[in-house]
Amino acid sequence: MGVISRKNNQINCVYASNTDFGKQLEGYLKASDKDILMINITETMPTPTQWQELSRELNKPIEELLDLSQVENIEKSSDFDANDYVTVLENNPKALKGAIIINGSKTEHISTVTKVLNYFNVDSAGIEKNMHSEKPDIDKSTENNNFI
Repeated sequence: MGVISRKNNQINCVYASNTDFGKQLEGYLKASDKDILMINITETMPTPTQWQELSRELNKPIEELLDLSQVENIEKSSDFDANDYVTVLENNPKALKGAIIINGSKTEHISTVTKVLNYFNVDSAGIEKNMHSEKPDIDKSTENNNFI
């Protein structure tokens, strides 16, 4: 059993609010009808143990979650271990690529905000489906409608 809370009726989101991605993501999540727990790493940093758990759940090393180009005075060829990368992240939250979404037993690293829609049970951006057997409405509904 891990140290991160996992509920099927709640979406946990680990993100950095000081990035363009984080600002967009926050808007998407707040617009949903789901219970949301926003974990903004610029304010509340997960513990090294929690980062290790996330890394294990995502099946990728911590360094793959980071954009080292966002960090000054660091070389991509630097030889760091997992704890060093957590320290880099603690000092440079903006280096987190995308966000980590946790919903029940599912954990996903997303890099586009539209991927979060997968957790909202939205069908075609909320547009109602019509049975393909229904005939389209082609009747004039206003005086200015002109049909060809």
